Amino acid sequence: MNRPAPLLSGVLLLLGLLALSVLWWGPIARDFAAAGTGYGAKQLCSGVFVSGRDPLQVLDKDLGDLPAVISAHANPETGTVTASLGPLTRKAYYRDGLGCTLAAGGTAPSPMPVTATDDGDTPATLPAVDHNAPRRLALGPMVEAAFSEPLRDQQRGTRALVIVHQGQIVAERYAPGFDADMPLPGWSMAKSVTNALTGILVRDGYISLDDTLPEWRDADDGRASITVRHLLQMTSGLAFEEDYADPLGDPIRMLFNEPDAAAFVRSKGLDAEPGMEWEYTSGTTNLLMAVLRGAIDDDTAWAGFPREALFQPLGMDSAVLEPDASGTFVGSSFMLATARDWARFGQLYLQDGKWNGERLLPEDWVAFTREPAPDADKGGYGAHFWLNRGDPDTGERPWPELPADTYAASGYQGQEVVIVPSADLVVVRLGLSRPREAWDREWFVSGVLDLLGGE
Repeated sequence: MNRPAPLLSGVLLLLGLLALSVLWWGPIARDFAAAGTGYGAKQLCSGVFVSGRDPLQVLDKDLGDLPAVISAHANPETGTVTASLGPLTRKAYYRDGLGCTLAAGGTAPSPMPVTATDDGDTPATLPAVDHNAPRRLALGPMVEAAFSEPLRDQQRGTRALVIVHQGQIVAERYAPGFDADMPLPGWSMAKSVTNALTGILVRDGYISLDDTLPEWRDADDGRASITVRHLLQMTSGLAFEEDYADPLGDPIRMLFNEPDAAAFVRSKGLDAEPGMEWEYTSGTTNLLMAVLRGAIDDDTAWAGFPREALFQPLGMDSAVLEPDASGTFVGSSFMLATARDWARFGQLYLQDGKWNGERLLPEDWVAFTREPAPDADKGGYGAHFWLNRGDPDTGERPWPELPADTYAASGYQGQEVVIVPSADLVVVRLGLSRPREAWDREWFVSGVLDLLGGE
């Protein structure tokens, strides 16, 4: 399965070295330096002002791969983080309800009118804590294993774990320095949240799956046939290359150098006919977010849309979806929430898009989400969720030890919301795994199923 490579680990050292080379004043060197300092500023800002972590802990544990020549510091009085490399400085700004945004050209991001909400009025929602001691005790060995570090050359790095079975939390644990009230990044799990936001606008008649994009109206432009469905299924055909090994590759440039992620993606031509070839790309998600913004066509309504339409009904009071400098939410990568709130999101899909008797997602939306995209390897990708459906000819599945109906939101460094409908199970795991393979989804979820007596 074509998965994105890890972000900015060894690459960060290269950023620093090149930026200090004789090419310092050249455009390539500036782009390298901008990516490294942008990454540092954005991640430190979210870690300190959204997660509420100590700046030194974030710098040590999360940003330890940053070259020593890059300095970063947080200012709690102004809610800003500044990262510098030589004369180049990047700044990220925290805004309540919107998280952190990298500034464009040193200018603070434009205000976005977020309406305050009274989280205390949110009704009690699933998942409730299960007090069935035998069931919780049965899961103890797998919970303990999830936080263990069995290999010297790998860091499993589990920070939060929540297991929901039959609508109740049956296991929950946090690493030292993390707790149930701390929002943590989901990275590409934000893509699955973008699926939900798209579904809500489909439900309300703002868009349809077969709508084309307003960006391209010229019949001679092959991109004019790209639809919302293509974006959701990663079959747009746009020439966006999900290459994290290149410090100036498309995803790193889009996330940390460009003020408008969707505009960067719009600049891409086609390398395949829309709808014909599957290729995992973060760019299509951010283009889809711009489509959602255009459909709403009201900045005030847009700023409050994720919270009012999705987070508040689910009781996801901690959830923050962060915008870029243009004001479009970075639906590919930038969302934080507590482990319990990520579990609520997974439970929504387990319940076929219904919550407390109310249908939040359209009829058949979850079924569409779980249908393999055309050309997806081993039937392993649907509409912004990873699947385990299997190759229609060979039956080969991405996770052979898990039930075929398993599907997941998945993010960089081992972020997981795994949903197993046949076992009435949602598993949330958040952490920082190095390398990514240090966290084994299949091993853990199959172990949980065995202990619960599931399939």
